[in-house]
Amino acid sequence: MTARIARWSLIALTLALLAIWLPQVKALLFEYRFGKTQLFYSPVIERFVYKELLGTGHQFVYRDQDGRDYSREEFEQLIPFIYYKNMELWGQLPLELAGQRFDKAAIRAERLVLEFEPRDLPARAPRIQLFPLLESNPGRSRLRFPENIMRPGQALTFIDSDANRRDPTLTATFTRALDDAGFVFPVRATFGRVSILKAFDAGYFLLDDTGALFQLKRVDGAPWVRLVPLPEGLKVRALKISENTGSAHLGFLLAEDGQLYLLGRDDDPLIPLELPAFDPERMELKILFNPLYRTAIYSDRQDIHAVAMQRDFTPIAHYQRRMAMAEPRLVDTLWDSLTPFSLQWRLPESRYLQLRLCWHGAKACIGSGLALVLALAWLRWRRAPLLANRAFLALVVLTGFMGLIAFLLFPPEENVSQ
Repeated sequence: MTARIARWSLIALTLALLAIWLPQVKALLFEYRFGKTQLFYSPVIERFVYKELLGTGHQFVYRDQDGRDYSREEFEQLIPFIYYKNMELWGQLPLELAGQRFDKAAIRAERLVLEFEPRDLPARAPRIQLFPLLESNPGRSRLRFPENIMRPGQALTFIDSDANRRDPTLTATFTRALDDAGFVFPVRATFGRVSILKAFDAGYFLLDDTGALFQLKRVDGAPWVRLVPLPEGLKVRALKISENTGSAHLGFLLAEDGQLYLLGRDDDPLIPLELPAFDPERMELKILFNPLYRTAIYSDRQDIHAVAMQRDFTPIAHYQRRMAMAEPRLVDTLWDSLTPFSLQWRLPESRYLQLRLCWHGAKACIGSGLALVLALAWLRWRRAPLLANRAFLALVVLTGFMGLIAFLLFPPEENVSQ
């Protein structure tokens, strides 16, 4: 009995390791050459254009939404705000578009990219609830980390990181400032960018127990608090803060109902974004700013969408296409046919390590059938009784060649029933 348990335990461990490592070996042997489609809105032809890697060598295609092909140089000239440095080298600055002239300084002043990914959702990234509250007015050219750390909870506790003990003065001062502003403890969630490598410090956004949102900064050592105006009924799920010089937008606010907003500075109202089919659970989003338009580009592993908008974020055009990377490769089809499942432990939409069982569908019956034939031939060669090895055969049917490999590595002893 003990030997049987040990053998089956080794078989189970082997199956798990094969399900994790074999896909990675396949990825190393058969490098994935397809990249995500790069999609833009051209202010020159007022059409969507895209750049796509075909996967053979380093071959790119440059096309517009109507299927017309361009050379690389022609493509870059269609999106001159993106390639403005090349425009300068080619003597094409200042640009004249839509009856306006744009020199290098005007283009640089308007260029901005804001990003939101599934990994930015609170439940998708590990975060110890300790936050350095920077001095927003440091009196010097660069921000620096403070000597104390903020811990949100039933109060806003500050901890002296050098002595590893509570700072009662800062705790009382900042907790009282929030109380006076109408904040209802405990702190339900904290959002902000923990870095000193940013243009300025917007502090943190704290969600109180009633769902109200407050912005908290440290200015000249004192608390600075404001209530962020939210539309009636809006429930905050997540914020992504991006402090960029010259930008009127601090980042994104995602509501519980999936609606995405642009978060402005001061008391600017939230700007709702009209993004058809956008799913924050699985899609990466970028908003490209230029002097004429704002373009939202969002995609999963299959399809890419784009919405071109006026400067006030009024949509003017929408485009969607299936990306080349979504087309199955022969090696992937063969792999899915030979193995019923695999285990992923690095998920692209999460910063956590976790195992996910991925079934390969009905086509895996081909591999299970072939593995079963080989298993029967192996048992016949060993002159082993089929009835005594029924558990072995059943597992091969369920796990295909991975189960066959496991049993070849740990075969039953001769003349011992299973």
